[in-house]
Amino acid sequence: MPTDTETPAQAWKRRAALAGSVDFTMMYVAHDAFNRDLRRLIAAGDAGQGLSPAAILTWRSFSKQLHTHHTAEDTALWPRLHEAVTDPVELQVLEEMEAEHASLDPRLDQLDAAIEAGDAGVFAGELEALARGLSRHMIHEEQAALPLLERRTGRAGWDAFTKEIRGQQGGLKGAAEYLPWILDDATPAITAKVLALLPPPARLLYRRWEKSYRRSGRLTR
Repeated sequence: MPTDTETPAQAWKRRAALAGSVDFTMMYVAHDAFNRDLRRLIAAGDAGQGLSPAAILTWRSFSKQLHTHHTAEDTALWPRLHEAVTDPVELQVLEEMEAEHASLDPRLDQLDAAIEAGDAGVFAGELEALARGLSRHMIHEEQAALPLLERRTGRAGWDAFTKEIRGQQGGLKGAAEYLPWILDDATPAITAKVLALLPPPARLLYRRWEKSYRRSGRLTR
């Protein structure tokens, strides 16, 4: 993993200083999951397995989740904040979020093209670039955009966004894929906290979903 990216422990230590009235745990664990998959993919490449079936499956899952995540932010988070913000400095934060998405998302297509071409070298280089850029973006989002959301739209704004992203993920069917993915490699404490935030049907079904996820053939530690 590029040296300018955070470890999970470093990320949670930094986040502790940001604690406020809105619980952003679900955003944080999604960010951790993106970093985790990139770490695994880069490690697979270093071991000469960058285009193995397990690596490609992991990439497909990562790419799908990142696309859904960014689309939800672009359609349901930043526009809502734009309506609530008039301060030029705060508006600049939103413009930076949108610009960072615009710079990152094309890399997904470039990585897909490298897979289709069977070019492990290009795939590895693009992964490194994506890992650096996405890590910087997620830290920026956590440090600037999420506190802005808390100030301007509060818990109601965050709840509206989480409802929107659940819809974009496909309800319970999407949750069956999403929840084991975000909690893969999470600490027991974080896992318990996330499960406590879920509606009862999702909590009851989670263990079944997790078993299916573990058998899927993705990269592991």
